[in-house]
Amino acid sequence: MTAASVSPEEAWKQSQATGRPILDLRTRAERRKFGYPPGSVKVSLLRHALAPQRDAIYLCQHAVRSKLPASRGAKEITGGFVSWKNSGQPVQGDP
Repeated sequence: MTAASVSPEEAWKQSQATGRPILDLRTRAERRKFGYPPGSVKVSLLRHALAPQRDAIYLCQHAVRSKLPASRGAKEITGGFVSWKNSGQPVQGDP
């Protein structure tokens, strides 16, 4: 795990305790198909890759797209949504 990465458990804890937003870089189709963390917000990959929100935690399916905002000082969830779901964190819209 890099300094810019946080575990799914830590991301959920921070989001719940401080209101730190979880920003989802996945497509709407991915969110519909796989579900999403409750309260997460779907955002534009291009916009957030260029100008990430530093107080947010970024999520994508496999922690590939989230490396872009993480490379500019934002946090990302280690392992992406796959890790989120496998760790037992809450999932909304789960098929």
